[in-house]
Amino acid sequence: MTEIDWRRIPSLSSLRAFEATARLGSFTAAGVALNVTHAAITQQVRALEKELGLTLLQREGRGMGLTEAGRQLAASLSDGFSTIADGIERLRGTPASRGLRVTCTPALSYAFIIPRLGQFWDAHPDIPVSLTPSGSVDDLKRQHFDLGIRTGKGDWPGLDVEYLWTTRVILVASPILINKHGGNMNDLPLSIMPWIKSRTQYNDDDLCRECGLEPGLLPAIYIEGQAESVQAVMRGVGLTFVSEIAVSDDLASGALVRLPYELSQKFTYYAATPKGVERNSTRVFIDWLKTLAPSAT
Repeated sequence: MTEIDWRRIPSLSSLRAFEATARLGSFTAAGVALNVTHAAITQQVRALEKELGLTLLQREGRGMGLTEAGRQLAASLSDGFSTIADGIERLRGTPASRGLRVTCTPALSYAFIIPRLGQFWDAHPDIPVSLTPSGSVDDLKRQHFDLGIRTGKGDWPGLDVEYLWTTRVILVASPILINKHGGNMNDLPLSIMPWIKSRTQYNDDDLCRECGLEPGLLPAIYIEGQAESVQAVMRGVGLTFVSEIAVSDDLASGALVRLPYELSQKFTYYAATPKGVERNSTRVFIDWLKTLAPSAT
């Protein structure tokens, strides 16, 4: 263990005040989080800047922004305080007072995870769960997430990764659209029907070719975000490619119909966690997620 010269380390209270301000974006929010006054937070941060001889925060319009030095220090403090919190929780051997923080895509959150959360709470009423739908790849440790549910190759640096499920990409339409174009899902005029496509979610052009279609000739609108695309499909706006697991309930209810095309693309979902000590509640939640796999097929 590296020896620490504590005489060169600023006071813990000033470091806590700055970390909270950087994370929450204002002195007022930091004061609320730490249960002290706005003035006390301001004083602590200014004292820290004076001790370091650096400007850490600067005004940006009506808000507060970090300087380059501030960003570096905020990142180090976030990592350090997270490690301390994880270590203390491990020693206590009890769930942390805060809830389990989970992030995944909006489509998976709204259509698959949230409708099943009641099952988890029935079995584990002592584990509160905070689910954050996000279309971006969040920095789990820096944003204090315990778990991210992600698709891809599972090779993300700085994360421990565990396999959850594999699901197909399928072509779906609503009964409204199918009936509008003859009602026979086995004989739909796909080349003239409206399509909802994405420039980022899938390789839509290759999937269209697998259906025997020339992608450049299809009437299409582009909607970025699987959850938004699915909502448009359900209203009869068009048809689209989607991860089967994210629409499993809609298929079961008849709100969406899977069209009879076998596509080669699949999605693999992983549970990604920050490297380090794993919370007991995280392990319980991951094990529960794995029990949902049969519903994905």
